[in-house]
Amino acid sequence: MKSPRQSFRTNFLKHLVTGIMSLLIIGSASAQKPLKTENATDEWVIKWNASDEFNGSSPDWAKWIRSGNLPNTTAWKWDNAQNVVINNGVAELTMRQNPNNANDGNTFFKSGILKTYNTFTYGYFEAKIKGADIGEGVCPSFWLYSNFDYSVGEGKTVYSEIDVVELQQFDWYEGHQDDIQDMDLNLHAVVKQNGEGVWRRPKAYPEEQLNKWRAPWDPTEDYHIYGCEVNEQEIIWYVDGVERGRKPNTYWHRPMNVTLSLGLRKPFVKFYDNRNNAVNPETDPQAAAKLSGMPTTMYVDYVRVWLKSDEVTPPPPSLGVGVIGNPSFETGDLTNWDASYGNTSVVNNNAQSGTKAGTIDNASIAQVVTLKANTTYKVGGYAKVGAAGTNAFMGVNKASTNEFIQNYEFTSTSYTQGEITLTTGAAEETYRIWFWSQGQAYCDNFTLVEVDGGDGGNEGPSDVAVTGVTINSSSITLNEGDTQSLSATVLPSNATNKAVTWSVVNNTIASVNNNGLVTALSEGTTSVRVTTADGAKQAVCTITVNSTSTGGGNGALPEVGQVISLITNAGNYVTVNTGSGTALQGTQSSVSTKEQFRVVDANGYLGLQSVATNKYVTTASNNAVKCGASGVFERQKYTIELSGNGIIVKSKINGNYWSVNSSSSNALNADASSVNNAEVFVWEEVGSSSRKLDNYVALEQEISIYPNPYTMGLLMINFGQNMNGKVNIIDLSGKIVFSSEVNDQKSVAISKSELAVDKGLYIIQLIGDNVNTSKKLIIE
Repeated sequence: MKSPRQSFRTNFLKHLVTGIMSLLIIGSASAQKPLKTENATDEWVIKWNASDEFNGSSPDWAKWIRSGNLPNTTAWKWDNAQNVVINNGVAELTMRQNPNNANDGNTFFKSGILKTYNTFTYGYFEAKIKGADIGEGVCPSFWLYSNFDYSVGEGKTVYSEIDVVELQQFDWYEGHQDDIQDMDLNLHAVVKQNGEGVWRRPKAYPEEQLNKWRAPWDPTEDYHIYGCEVNEQEIIWYVDGVERGRKPNTYWHRPMNVTLSLGLRKPFVKFYDNRNNAVNPETDPQAAAKLSGMPTTMYVDYVRVWLKSDEVTPPPPSLGVGVIGNPSFETGDLTNWDASYGNTSVVNNNAQSGTKAGTIDNASIAQVVTLKANTTYKVGGYAKVGAAGTNAFMGVNKASTNEFIQNYEFTSTSYTQGEITLTTGAAEETYRIWFWSQGQAYCDNFTLVEVDGGDGGNEGPSDVAVTGVTINSSSITLNEGDTQSLSATVLPSNATNKAVTWSVVNNTIASVNNNGLVTALSEGTTSVRVTTADGAKQAVCTITVNSTSTGGGNGALPEVGQVISLITNAGNYVTVNTGSGTALQGTQSSVSTKEQFRVVDANGYLGLQSVATNKYVTTASNNAVKCGASGVFERQKYTIELSGNGIIVKSKINGNYWSVNSSSSNALNADASSVNNAEVFVWEEVGSSSRKLDNYVALEQEISIYPNPYTMGLLMINFGQNMNGKVNIIDLSGKIVFSSEVNDQKSVAISKSELAVDKGLYIIQLIGDNVNTSKKLIIE
């Protein structure tokens, strides 16, 4: 429950900057619906089989084609194994020269590409991209393209391509060369004419297919959001949620793969014979002059694909307990097999019996079934591999935890039958039945048969003995008075008797109850044991208790305007690692500006701003806590709560608390789902720059901006009192479009020429020794 003081501060902050609420709503909603589409009333459903937040340690090759079936190029080759990596929640696609300039089929470079297995005809496609630093020489691209089908009728489309965005092309057009700010949002097609496929290029049909848009910023300097809505009537392009182009949809009705790639452009290629052709970069003078920029990388924070809700296939009717749906694929599609991923389909040949079979290629066909408690089942199926030396597997996992139960291996190129027997546990539960191969394989005629059950005979299933037990943590550290819950997992998952008891070695240091709740009593180290009733199997967790008698924080919360430092349980100060992706780490033994953070208002939440860099602490999409944001949006919002004599920090974007990863450079991560797993920080106020809330309110009321909305002339910002610090103006993407230092000034005047920006909504940010706040600005 909040104290009266907390409630006052929360209510005040909720209303302090109400003018930017709409901006913040846009930021928070982007994960659930497109940033901007044609009809605001459309209902969109995100398709995760082609969307990726890049939160894993490597690309999700179940969504993206790693090799094979990639677009043909004549000037470079694709090598995803070397040129696509995930780093801090961002996909990095790199173009690099061959070692020793080796000529590989008359190409000298290799690059990375992400192309989905799944295809889409209509929908909304959006990606957040930062261009490659080299500038001229490569083309970071986000595009959709189909296969070629020359069997279509006269006047029909053989090939469809929609360029959501192509950056950095430095193209020649109408007698002048584009520069780094010019981008293409174009359409390409091949149409059947007189029995042959004829290319339609954008420059030949500019009214129907060419969109050139010049950005007011350099796309290599920051991330921007590029989107495109494709419907039966129109194709509409957006950049950062603002429409930038619109064309009628004449030829673009073929299923298309979603693709992100980094291609070569001049001077590393020359365009002739309707294609890009390689030049030797060490003998061509213009290419050689640009080689110092290689290798170069484009960055993708996320890609998201939506379909309108009425275009999404409704789920099949629910199945009963112990029933597998569409077991022989005779529906002609993957109905019921909606837990599949990768390149999966139903074929009209290669069936074991009937007319249909399922096929996979580096993929998995799978469905989730419900099985009743205390029952033995047999899962059967027929399968074969496409080529000798390939193997495939049928298996069963628990659906809720992905716990592996059992599998069966197929190696024959002729159909053979596989079978798995499993016994369920004490409760009705869902299981995932799957068939997987890294190569081509076929499956057919699955069966799910109940062997016996709790009510199916006089004896019931046989007892399953306990083979082991584990604890979810091998060691934990607590402060005196803190509590943390431990949980035990008895093995195997279908063991008959899963009862356990908890005990502690030294009950003066810690205690544990029958449910695994540990309470820290006094400084020291001890162990908690869990023991199974069946077989007396044991697991141990080491408990370290720290004394809080000399800790800081004083049982109080930091307030807006204060400058604070944070101390981890290990006694280290949290710092901004300016040399490693701005990660926050608990590594420093003393305080400099990199260990100081200003507490700022975040529209009902709190934000933290580095004194050293003026950047804001942010929760990355992979839950890493970093400090590189230029403004306060959704990922920069936090709540701070009391925990004993310290504080715990919770990220709004994912609802997780901060923790410290001792095995990874003491990096901070927002990955603790409960307060019991959160890092408890001691906080200290730094220097004399803190300000009390009543003074903060008074200063807020003194700040004025006019004219607002702003059209022309001087834009005046009055501070109400002398200020030392900085004035920033930030666009919707978080990019600073104007910045000015202020020295002992009560106001600042900005001319129209200094605001060379588009119309729209912006944020004025004031950072000083006695203020840190934001105000809305509308430019018309």
